[in-house]
Parts: sequence; C-alpha cells; structure tokens
Amino acid sequence: MKTDTRYLSLLSLVSLTSLSVFAAPHIEETLTLKAGWNSVYIESTPENPSCDEFFADMPQVLSVAAYRSDADADTAQYYASGDEKVQAPVQYLQWNRDGASTATLNTIIGGGTYVVYATDAAQKTFRGVPAAPKMTWRKVSASETNEYFNLVGVSSVGDKITFQDYFGEGPFGIAKSGRMICSMGGNDINGPEMRAVAGSFGKEATLESGMAYALTATEAGSWPGVVGVLGSSVFFGPESNYASIRVQNCGTTNHVFRFSLEPSVTGETLPPISRRLPRVNAIEAPGYTNLVMESEWEVSLAADDFAEQVFTLDRSSLVPGTEYGVILVIEDLGASKMRVRLPIVVRHAATGAVAYPAGLWIGEIALSQVSELGDTNRVPVKAGGTLKMSVMMHVDTNGTCRLLQRAVAGVDTNGVTRLFKNPADVPEDVEESRRISTVMMSVDTPVVPATASTNPKFGEDVDFSWVIGATASDNPFRHAWHPDHDGKKADYSDYLPSGDDFSLYANPIKPELWSISNRLDFSWHEQGNRALPEHFPYNADETTSGVVTWEVGGLISKGPIKSVGTFTLRRVFKAAELE
Repeated sequence: MKTDTRYLSLLSLVSLTSLSVFAAPHIEETLTLKAGWNSVYIESTPENPSCDEFFADMPQVLSVAAYRSDADADTAQYYASGDEKVQAPVQYLQWNRDGASTATLNTIIGGGTYVVYATDAAQKTFRGVPAAPKMTWRKVSASETNEYFNLVGVSSVGDKITFQDYFGEGPFGIAKSGRMICSMGGNDINGPEMRAVAGSFGKEATLESGMAYALTATEAGSWPGVVGVLGSSVFFGPESNYASIRVQNCGTTNHVFRFSLEPSVTGETLPPISRRLPRVNAIEAPGYTNLVMESEWEVSLAADDFAEQVFTLDRSSLVPGTEYGVILVIEDLGASKMRVRLPIVVRHAATGAVAYPAGLWIGEIALSQVSELGDTNRVPVKAGGTLKMSVMMHVDTNGTCRLLQRAVAGVDTNGVTRLFKNPADVPEDVEESRRISTVMMSVDTPVVPATASTNPKFGEDVDFSWVIGATASDNPFRHAWHPDHDGKKADYSDYLPSGDDFSLYANPIKPELWSISNRLDFSWHEQGNRALPEHFPYNADETTSGVVTWEVGGLISKGPIKSVGTFTLRRVFKAAELE
C-alpha cells in the first residue's frame, strides 16, 4: 500500500475513554437524526459511551455502524503483477438494537464517524470528552464510490463553509475537479444510498457541522484536515508539572490558528496553568504567562509546520478535592474555519505523594563577596573569584528545614520514595538506592536543623549553625598522625589549652587546635536583594534561588569571616520523612 507518512504521527495513539476516569472536562454536543440513514460525526466520547446505554433513550435508532478509516491498511492486497491494488470493501463495527449481545461495536468514541439508521427523526444532547478527528484515506475514484469511499466527519464550523474551503487543501485531491462528494440517505434498512451532493462534484456546496460525507481521493495516506494535532489531550499526570500538545498546519498555504479556552460543562475549575511564550532569541530563556478563561493567542504556521504549545502547572495552588479541567479550542482563521477542541486534564497527586515543597532539595552555593581580614566591620567586598559548593536541604511537610551532609534516597517495593540519614539504615526492600553527599558540611554533624528561634520555614529566612570540633575527624587543621597536630604538649603528658580562647595565644605555649563555627543563612528576596520583600514563587521546574550568607568563626581573632553570594536549589526527591 502506498502511504503518505507526513501526517501519520497526527493520528491519536491514546484512547479518550481512558481520560474519562480522570474527571476530564466535557463539552455539550447534540446528535440530530432524520428518519432513515444518517452519516454523522461525533466530536466527543460520551459520559456513558456504551452503545446500549447511549441509545437506550433513543428507541428510534435500530442500527449503528462505526466507520473504520484504517481498515484498508489491514486488508490491502495486490494482483500478481504488483501493479494494481485490490481494495477491500469499506469496513464497519456494528451495533444493532435486536442483537446487542453479538455486537462488534460496543462504545462511541469521539473523533469518529458513524452511520445510523433511525425509524423516525430523533435528537439527543449529551456531554462528552472532546477529541481530535482521526482519518486514514484510501485511494478511490468517482466510479467506485458505491463500494469504496472515505467517510469524513466535519467538526463545528461557521456558516456557509464549502467543501472546497474545508477539504480543498488536502494532499489527496479532496474536493477538487473530478472528485465525488456524497451524502448517505434513504430508508432501506438493508443499506444506505449514496447521494451526490449538489450534482456530480459539489465542491461549492455548503457543508453541515456534525455530519459525515463520503469522499473520493486521488491518493492514500493520513490527513486530519487543516488543523492537525499530535496527542489527544493536554494531560498533567499526578507528578507532572509540564504538559504540551503539538499542532501542525496540514494545509498547503499559510494559516493562522487561534487558541482559546472554554469552560467545561461539568463544572471543573480552571487549573492554575501558564503558557510558555515564544523564545525571543537563542540566549534568552522563554517566559510564561498565566492563563485565564478569557485568554486567546494566535500562531501563524506555514504549510507542514509544527507549533508546540507548552503549559506549566502550579501544583502548590491545587486545592485537595477540587476537580480541575478546561477545554483548549484550536480554530483555523483561514477559509476552512475548522475547529478542534481538546481537554486540558489535571490529575491530583497520587496517594502517598508528598506535597510541595517537602522533600530533598539539592543545589549550589556561589559565594562572590568576602570580608577583608583587616576590616573590623567585616563588610564583604567583591572577591577575585567565585567559590562554589554543593548543598543539600531537606524540608518536611511543615516546611521545617535541615541541612544534610549526606543522604541515601531510594524507592521501596511499594513504589514510595524514601530518604535515609545513613547508608546503614537502608532496608533491603529499598531498591535503586543512591547516596548523595556534600563537602561543605562536617561528617561528624550529618544533620543540622534550622535554628528554632528564627521560625525556620522553607521560603522565608532560614539559618543553620554547627561547629566542627577541635578534635573532629574532618577538622582541616588536625592531622591525627602528626605529633604537632594532636593537641598535646611536646612531651605528650597533657593536652594544650583550648584554641577556642584567643586570649591564650598570648601565652608562651600556644594551642595548636581549635574548633570552627559556621552560620549559614538562606534568604528568599525579590531579585536577590535583601532590601526587597521575601519572594518565594512556585515554578514547574520546582527550583528556587535566593541570597546566602556564610559566617565562619575561629579562624581570626577579630571575629567571623563573612561571605555573601547566591544559592539555587531544585527538589529532586519527594520524601517528606528523613529516616
């Protein structure tokens, strides 16, 4: 089978029925039938998609068939010469009211075309999750229309849109000279009649929204219409902060697509989402803009070009128990006026998940200012370089912080992320464990809680204090195997005075070891300026930054050496408890 692969990726690979269990937002749609045969396009997957349930209140409907646009790809054959393809007849999945138990069609799926027989006119308004249209075309000449054709649906469009407007830019000769366009009708229960629209070709005839038409095509392949969509929804999973959807101009000329939001008819709340703005240049990072229900934006695309729309979710603003969702509307502002509607779905955090900002944060400190040794005021000045060090901070569910020298993270057999202070504490049921450490902390003090007097909450002003003892194993001034660095007198009879008392340095026998005090302060301020208010915004990367001050005492008699710089942190493990 000859297949045009340009648009194959636009076929949806995810069933919209799966989204219904995630409280996906819904649209309202009306199915209108006349007596006899009807060919219709259903845009959304109903709340109750079962054919038995969906048609239970429409006794006029006796038979429903779902057109399989891709059936030809499964059944194509060739003559022995290999020159001419023998096409299989059009295939359907079937549901009949008097034979529902043996039906091959069991559910109604959005984005599909259906042939329905009704004994009388009927109408049904229902709610469903919208889907993008899906279509695989077969090569069909006008003389073959009774046996072979493409049953193509039309989404909601404006008034007076012609077949040429809607289908004219298709790559397979749709609605062009010599192409046949038919509608289905008739009252014979044994099968519908193929009726040419507006004469033989009907390319200037006006089409109707929600209808499906039988069209011929000069080539085989996949083509969804001018608006092509990769994906069935904008879906934020239980742990995801980003979601995207890719839209393609599947026409042959430039098109402008308008994006907007539409509320769900089932009452879901607009999620706290933002849209990524186009990058201005290769260096500058793209910004984001918050979306409201009135938000609209346009994207201009050349033929075959893609535009990826990226969205971020502020999970810190999600309210437990609230259902979130909204409809994303994509409209062609060109001649086709084609419209595609898709759900934006937000899944709450999974059971046992850790709420933001609890977990392990890992990042870097960059110190760029330091107080001069001769400066009794200890005012930091610009240093000759930048000193960088890694840092780890654990935050519990109350926002209380602890600095860590080391930690081991892993996932247990229940899929729960767990965090341990010591490698020896890791149980056997924790797999894929990973040890992380930093040189900035004392190995003898692996956990340092934030100073309680400062109301130590992550995102506010938090400081930590610890001491590297004079005899600590990682005191940088101690060498355990050097006689001049053991803290003892020359005859090893006793220990020298404590080096922490600087007045002892005036004595004839001076101490050789001293402890080192540390005070590390983290502050979140706008633009990194302590003069501005504290500012701790959430972002989907779950990163944060601010100003850091590090005071080191015990090195000079005049007082602590003070360094100032910045810090950056990212939440990498969502474990609320440090075991």
